[in-house]
Amino acid sequence: MRTLLLAALLVGLTPLATQAAIITEFMADNKSACTDEDGNYSDWIEIYNPTAAAESLLGWSLTDDAMNPWKWVFPAVTLPSGEYRIVFASSKNRTNPSGELHTNFRLSSAGEYLGLFRPDGSIASDFAPAYPPQKPDMPFFSYGLSPIDGSPMVFGTPTPGGPNVPEPATLALLVVGGLALAARRRR
Repeated sequence: MRTLLLAALLVGLTPLATQAAIITEFMADNKSACTDEDGNYSDWIEIYNPTAAAESLLGWSLTDDAMNPWKWVFPAVTLPSGEYRIVFASSKNRTNPSGELHTNFRLSSAGEYLGLFRPDGSIASDFAPAYPPQKPDMPFFSYGLSPIDGSPMVFGTPTPGGPNVPEPATLALLVVGGLALAARRRR
């Protein structure tokens, strides 16, 4: 089974491959993972395009308020197939397509809603009703989607702008957590 899981990671056989652009990882209390162009450790959101075609993000939006889906709207940027784009959640509100993107809001380390919306207002990806609290002194630093089955999980090593790779201890938590989740769904 371990070989199968590693093969799925290496080959990229994930349920994410059938969806449009999605949030795959984010950090709501960035103290050391990556800096923005100003040298600040801003919170960040990673958007990934798992499809076989480039995806225009013009009119898509990010929000930390489910009642306000168009809180921050993407400019005319295209996300190539299989590529990642970091958007800093810094409140700097920068929308220059050729520069770093920054939302007009910050993420709460206490946990809150986070969503990516299509131009028609439908949800492309979200963490609802709220993602769990994030603290810089905890052993896990970022939160996102498992590359194995797309379920939410924590990552001990953030990978902004790259594939999420669970560490062996995190993989064990995923397998145990997945079994517990499946059991809860059957009730």
